[in-house]
Amino acid sequence: MTQDTSTYYVWIGGSCDYGHKERAGGAAVVIEHNGNIISRDVISDLHTTEFRMMLTLMIKVMQEIPEGSDILFLTNAAYIQNFDKTPTAKSANRTSSESKDASSLAISAESRGRKARANPDLIIQCIEEKKRHNSVGVKIVQYHKSPLLIETHDRATEAMAKTRKEFHLKNK
Repeated sequence: MTQDTSTYYVWIGGSCDYGHKERAGGAAVVIEHNGNIISRDVISDLHTTEFRMMLTLMIKVMQEIPEGSDILFLTNAAYIQNFDKTPTAKSANRTSSESKDASSLAISAESRGRKARANPDLIIQCIEEKKRHNSVGVKIVQYHKSPLLIETHDRATEAMAKTRKEFHLKNK
């Protein structure tokens, strides 16, 4: 991929341990600008998903990158391609606890015979932050061919495991 020197290339990956009761999720970014890595960041939390963490980190990145910039998020997570699609009225009226659990939201919507979008609160924030910039897009890249994407996934997994471990140490 040929990089434009004025664009911020944001490699973003996430991880979630769905098999654990406290289900930790994490996301990480590596930001490139002018051919140099200028920043790395990672977040994690309990009772969430990697998609919620990725959207949260996207918002943070868009807030921190200078207004009027061109930003391209690079990921293998097709889910975030819809980061700027307005949620439906029905999906936007979900409670925060429902929006935190993408799988139950999908099941809940499916049982009523309609499609709902998970994380409408974060998608609305993404839409607002996107307005501050010249352009913001998402490009899907192949995981195994992208060392920086592999790094983001590894860092998100480490942060998620650390959050879970700290939770268990505190609650012994």
